[in-house]
Amino acid sequence: MKYSQIFILTLALASAIFVAFASEEGGIIFTKEDAKQTKYLDPSTADVNISFEDAKNKLISENPEVINESIHGELIDDDDFGIIWRISSKTTNGKSIFAGINASNGERLFVYDGSKNVQGSSNISKDDALKIAEEYIESKVSAEKINEIELEDVNYIGPAADDLPGNYHVSYARIIRGIPSLSDGILLDVNAETGEVSSYRKRWSMDEEEIALIDTEPSITDEKAVEILKEFMSNEPPIGEEKASTVKVISSNLVWKEGDWKDGDDDETHLAWWIRFIDSSFERDDSLPASVLIDAHSGEMLLFDYSRN
Repeated sequence: MKYSQIFILTLALASAIFVAFASEEGGIIFTKEDAKQTKYLDPSTADVNISFEDAKNKLISENPEVINESIHGELIDDDDFGIIWRISSKTTNGKSIFAGINASNGERLFVYDGSKNVQGSSNISKDDALKIAEEYIESKVSAEKINEIELEDVNYIGPAADDLPGNYHVSYARIIRGIPSLSDGILLDVNAETGEVSSYRKRWSMDEEEIALIDTEPSITDEKAVEILKEFMSNEPPIGEEKASTVKVISSNLVWKEGDWKDGDDDETHLAWWIRFIDSSFERDDSLPASVLIDAHSGEMLLFDYSRN
């Protein structure tokens, strides 16, 4: 089974927690969705094992250039990561570091580091970036978890401006019972000039006990899932039977999917067919095809992503 581009869809499906570092100021930009995803907790009453001082000291130990007086932290209940310390700080060169520390065990779940001085050149090769990512993950993740991930892709992202470097976006999918998760895995960005890891994000939330109860042998074939897709499109007035009859499947893979598009509160896990396709309204070489997720047992439509101008 090929897992290529699964994390690209993951980023499109999931509400992004953080967007980026502002290119010049090094500040963090948040989306409106972030506010919906977090609940602020009172550290004096919350039952956590890691205090703010513990989280603060971990940040300093891993980033000695941090200015101690600039460190601020909030205890939040995050939809993606659970209860974490969300910490921001400034460094000696006036840039920013932003991190999330697990309030239960002190594990660093994500970091966005804008503190490295750069000149705008790209000296790191793709192979170098992959090796750096692997070594970084080995230093942060248990051997057990490393055995449960699979390299997804390594993409070079060009610089946003002439005086900034490009970066390599390295993604790993979490594999559960031989099938990739659309939500869980590890994402890193490697600075193409310095070789430093500028961002790191690990999500590991899918319930293995729940997944253990789901048969990994699909009840419907991918061909049947395509029939369900075409019928669904035929009954959608903006699309209709004429376009549905021209569906051309680009790829179909089994994946684990949490929730569905009709009920945002649904956190049930599904074994699903992820189908990428085009129809007569797409260019044949369209780099952004439509996507659909169909429950591989019930045939239920879990997500329908079809955006046309």
